[in-house]
Parts: sequence; structure tokens; C-alpha cells
Amino acid sequence: MSQFTHINLPLKNKLTFTANPVNVVPLPNGEILMNFASQPLITKLNTNHEIVWEKIMQGQNANYVSSKLSASSDGRLIAIAGMVDMRILDAEGTRVLHTVEHGSWGLVLGAACYFAKDNKTIWYVLPGDEDDMDELQVMDVATFEVITSYPLLESHQHAYTFHATPDDDIILLEASAGQEQTILMQLQLNDGIISLTELTQCDDVIMGNFAPSGKEFVMAPHYDGPLEIYSFPEIVKVAEQDQAAIFDGSKDFPASEPDNINYNVFFVDDHNILVVSQFGRLLLLDRKDLRCKAEVMPEGIEFTAYDLDGHPTTNPDYVYDYSSNIINVMIVHGQLLLTTGDGQLRRYDLPV
Repeated sequence: MSQFTHINLPLKNKLTFTANPVNVVPLPNGEILMNFASQPLITKLNTNHEIVWEKIMQGQNANYVSSKLSASSDGRLIAIAGMVDMRILDAEGTRVLHTVEHGSWGLVLGAACYFAKDNKTIWYVLPGDEDDMDELQVMDVATFEVITSYPLLESHQHAYTFHATPDDDIILLEASAGQEQTILMQLQLNDGIISLTELTQCDDVIMGNFAPSGKEFVMAPHYDGPLEIYSFPEIVKVAEQDQAAIFDGSKDFPASEPDNINYNVFFVDDHNILVVSQFGRLLLLDRKDLRCKAEVMPEGIEFTAYDLDGHPTTNPDYVYDYSSNIINVMIVHGQLLLTTGDGQLRRYDLPV
């Protein structure tokens, strides 16, 4: 088998910060908000990724766990979910409009907030007491009054992630217990009452994103399982591909440890899926057969080979695995955004 075709992506823009960006949140008109690892700083960028403002938000980081940042789709409100509270701020980050205090989340746990698409409600999760359950709450954005709540899972076990869906009335909530378990739940609010359905067919796979058509979404395996695609709104598995088939034909990175999917998969458009590998590679799959059609090569991304003891090596006989300088991969405002280990935010066109 020959090596994969390469798609070279020229760098469009980069910014270097003193800490790694951990949340990149879209705002209207192509703007974005960011916050950073272990720093109480929020930065707003314009459509050209130029800094509009930077604000220090004291008390939002603890024990090297970063706060989770959210914003309403109309750009009027910002939400910061921290270790011991959730704060709602105005669009400029200058005024705290409301605070919800709660017990402390454990390390690597917590949940970002979710603004409903109509921007009338905000959804968030509070940690339960030691022998209690975590609690989902829905708040009225106009009055900051809690509309309703719902008991979730055992406390201090899960990190939660909200996902918007093509249906304005349906939200997905993902609960992950480290590398041990992932649960996906479907949420709806009807007449002030939360309806929650656990999607057991999606157990232990990790949410990617929806295709632009809204008819499918892609999920990554937790370990050595296959990449999976589900229909929406039926949420029925319609396709899968094992990892050996995805990486078949790759000769660019010879190593004793095989490459695999590193929890991140994205629909780029209705016909192409982007896979982030354990080595930090970006593979473009054809939706029809879920085979790799090309390897995406963003300008400025570098790879280091490591031996079995985790030391860098240039000897091909001792290469165990590889790592690139990529930390996070995101598709925001129709562009590919990468964060790197040296605190950079790098912007590229999509590889299609």
C-alpha cells in the first residue's frame, strides 16, 4: 500500500499566548472568546483573530483546573463555570449579572453551561454532595430564576458536555467518567419539565459533531473500537469503520506502536470526516466508505519520535510512537483552529 496523499494547509494566522487556550467559543459575526489553562483570563478576538479585549476574572481557576467558558449565540451573555460557582456576565465581561455558588467539583470534573438556541434559558450542572447525585438545572436568562432541575448521575464521578443538535428543542448531554465510561443523554424542556432519555446505543463512544445536513453525527471510540456514525433524529447506528482499516496504507510514521484515533472526530462537510490520531495526525476520511483519502498537513505542525521510555529519538529502530505539537483541534466559524503546546492559536482553511 502506498502512503496517504497529503493535503498541505497554509497557515492563515497565529497568535501566541502565555498559556494554552482551553476553550474557544464562537460569537456572532465571526468573533470568538477564549480562556486559558490555569489562568483567570478571558480574551475576545475579532474575525481576523486580532485581540479586541482581555479581562482578568479572579477566582476562576483552582488546582490547575481551568474554568469552562460559554456564550449565548446572540453574544449578549457570557457564562463561566468554575470549580465552586457559575457566573453570568455581560457581553464585555465587565459586570457579573448573576452567580450560582455550589460545592467544589473534583479534579478534571465539571460542566460548561449551555445557552438554548433561543437564548431564553441556560442549562448547567451542579455537583452533588458526597452521597447525592449531580443536578441538572435550567435557568430563565431574563430573571435568573431556576425553572426546573433534574437528578443526573452519582456525584464527583463525571465531567459533562452539552451538545447542540439540529433540532432547536433537543440537547445532548455527554457524561464521561475519565477513560472508564461515557454516557450520552437526550434532553428536552416541555412545559417547564425536563425530559431525559439515556441513549444506551451510544454508550462508551465519544461525541464528535453533526454533519451540516443535520442528518448524521459522528462518534469516536474510547479505546480500540470503531468510528461510528448515527442518524438523527432517530439516533440509529448507520455506519462504522474499524481503526485498522482507517490507518491501513500509512507508511509515513513507522513505529512499534500503531497509531489510533485520539477521541476526536469531526464532520468537515457532508462528505468528509476529519480524524485526530494519537500521534497528532489529521486524517481525512471519505464518508462513503470511511477510508482515509488524505492526510492533512497544517503548516508549522511538527512531529517528534519517541522511544519506549518516552525519550525523543532519531533512530528509526527505536521509534515507539510519535507526538505532534497539536493540543486541541476545533472547527469554528467554518475554519480549522489548532492550539499547540507553546500557547499558539493557529488558523487554517478547512481541508476540503
